[in-house]
Amino acid sequence: MRILHTSDWHLGRSFGPISLADDQQAFIEWLIQLCGDERIDLVVIAGDLYDRAIAPTEAVVMFRQALVRLQAAGHTVAAITGNHDGADRVAAYDELMDSSRVYVRGGYAKVGEVISLQFADGPLDLVLLPFLDPQAAPDDLVDTSVIADDDDGADAFERRIRRTHHSVLAAAIHAAQPHLSAPRSLAVSHAFVTGGTASDSERQLAVGGTTTVDLALFDGFSYTALGHLHRPQPLAPTVRYSGTPLAYSFSEEHPKSVTIIEMGSTGVCSIAEVAIPVGRAVCTVQGTMDELLAAPLALSNTLVRAIITDPGVVLDAKQRLAAVYPFVVEIVLAPPVAEGVGASGAVLDRRVVSATEAADAFWRESIGEPPTPSQQALLHVAITDAEAKVA
Repeated sequence: MRILHTSDWHLGRSFGPISLADDQQAFIEWLIQLCGDERIDLVVIAGDLYDRAIAPTEAVVMFRQALVRLQAAGHTVAAITGNHDGADRVAAYDELMDSSRVYVRGGYAKVGEVISLQFADGPLDLVLLPFLDPQAAPDDLVDTSVIADDDDGADAFERRIRRTHHSVLAAAIHAAQPHLSAPRSLAVSHAFVTGGTASDSERQLAVGGTTTVDLALFDGFSYTALGHLHRPQPLAPTVRYSGTPLAYSFSEEHPKSVTIIEMGSTGVCSIAEVAIPVGRAVCTVQGTMDELLAAPLALSNTLVRAIITDPGVVLDAKQRLAAVYPFVVEIVLAPPVAEGVGASGAVLDRRVVSATEAADAFWRESIGEPPTPSQQALLHVAITDAEAKVA
């Protein structure tokens, strides 16, 4: 059988002020075509279907239509919620959809469930493990890390707050294991697994040291499809993150892809990445305004962050750069840093210099050049006025 693994669609997300709805729809169109071309049996979406718990109507319609079209084309679909999703909203109609071979799971409602699927080459046991908030775990969850503390005098609330993402995920997998009977199995999980490399786009899963789960939890599954981290990456030969279909921050200049798994009847896997050819790339450019405006780079359809290194004040930077970079999203002013020095050339020490000298040194360090005589006069007036008020 052939499985396509994708995740972290974040439908409804914008990139700064720019809507990504057209890019996300283009990805879905490409994905549906790819599934047909590659004869995909099972499409797996490993969480963060939407970008926020209460998704905009446009995003909900986009996701529903994607499921309808994939199912109509003969593909089985399995999707889980991530930490961005409203689990109860997304999974509200899961029992109605199961009969259509579209399986959507969120929260703890069916934790530990094994879905037995039959394909042309044999059965597959499917275990769907949506993001599980440790603090929302039901009291009857068999969490061994909490049971071990039952005799230490802690009340139910104290025991609950000891739960971690690792412990509740381990409990869910432990509940499923006795029901695994097929010669091959697939786990789908939304988690930050130890060893993964994050970008600056992922929302933290929990507070403190409870964010990560151990890779060993997934031992025994033929393949584990992970979501949450935005960079495609293997953690083990058959445990992988597929990454996002689009770039969602400037830390995501890496290529985007989906993963295709060919799984034999006994669970042996052959894995390949397929590059995603749609969606706008992201790029950071750096230089003076003159350099950036003269750049011959072909970035007309790229989301751009511009780091401007002019030493002085730059007026109307975004408007001017938009003529060359139509989708400039972020402007960063980064003038060259000059060492703060006094008239003698020595580095100034705040403990032995006057307020005026300290202000002059700060100006030089921040702006990269000394203040003009008129600026020095204004600084002197401001400092004198402030000192008079303190006195």
